[in-house]
Parts: sequence; structure tokens; C-alpha cells
Amino acid sequence: MEKLRKYALILIVFIILIVPPFLGIYNEYFFIREFDVNVVLILIFGFIIFLIIGKIIEVFVYNDENIGVIKKQDVIYAFISKKNLVFIWVFFPIIMIIEELIFRFYTISFLVNQMELSNFTAIFISSIVFSLFHIHTWFSYRNLRILLVNLTFPFLLGLYNGFIFLTLGIIPCIIIHYIIALNLYYNLYKRYFKNSN
Repeated sequence: MEKLRKYALILIVFIILIVPPFLGIYNEYFFIREFDVNVVLILIFGFIIFLIIGKIIEVFVYNDENIGVIKKQDVIYAFISKKNLVFIWVFFPIIMIIEELIFRFYTISFLVNQMELSNFTAIFISSIVFSLFHIHTWFSYRNLRILLVNLTFPFLLGLYNGFIFLTLGIIPCIIIHYIIALNLYYNLYKRYFKNSN
């Protein structure tokens, strides 16, 4: 019942956040605004760097001491149980869309358009807020190393996706966020749980 409430809340938030752009609010950020070789190189190079950082995090940050808590993480639990795969293919992407809409689409758009801040300042502020949003990991893991990674990695991803957002629009940000996060969780699942099933 609790999971059903959680999924219902995710859907309600998603619907609330997705409607305004279709009514014309900041809809210019749905589309490519700048496309050249430099943007493509940053997109590719940054994506590869984040996949490498994810692998480093998997190997050096999470360990056997955290297995119990890692197992309870929704995506990893869905991989382990093989029962709740709808979470991975439906609700996890919706969560990535929600985060990108809040921290890139609305926050950066508001800071640039209404507050008239520079693009860099808006991206920086959005990245800090996105990073602090992940402070909840402390309450799950009670591990300073994991907390620092969960503050630093989202901050860097926020900077990267902020640039992507202002050049290529919101859709690539969602795809990048989803692939990078899913890759990290799947690698943790493979490392700790796949062979034990």
C-alpha cells in the first residue's frame, strides 16, 4: 500500500510539472538552441566522463558494509527481485524527468528569465540546489563518504546538464540523467547481487 501511495504521488508530481511547458511556459527550452561541434564534443566527452566516474564510485565508494542498504534502493531492489521491473522502466524515468524539470527546466529558466542572472550563475545555483537535494542519502547510509559522493556527483552532473539544457534543451538532460543513474545502479546490482540470485 505504501508503494502504491509513493507511485501515485510520483505520477501526480509528474503531471503537475509536465503541464506548464505545454501551455507555453519556458517551452523554448524544449528545443535545441545552439548546436555546433563544441556542443557535440562536450556532450560526448562529458557523458563518457560521467560513466567513468560512475564506475569509480561503484568500485571505491560502495562496499560490503553498505550491502543491506544498497539492496533496499528501489532500482536495485527491482533488479534483484525481478518483480517490480515496472519501476525501472516507468517510474524511474519519471523520477529523472521530475528532477530535470525541477532543477534544470524550471530553476534555470526562472533564474535566467525572471531573475536575469547570467547562464553560468543560474547553472551554478541550480547545481548547488540539486546537490543539496541528495542530502537525503545520509539518512539511508549514515556514511560520510557516500554522502560526499552524493553531494559532489549531482553537483557536477548539474553543471554538465545545465550546459546541455541551455544548448540542446531538456530532452537530452533527461536521457543523460536516466542512463547515468541506471548504469550506476545496474553496475552495483551486477557487482553485489546478480550472482547471488
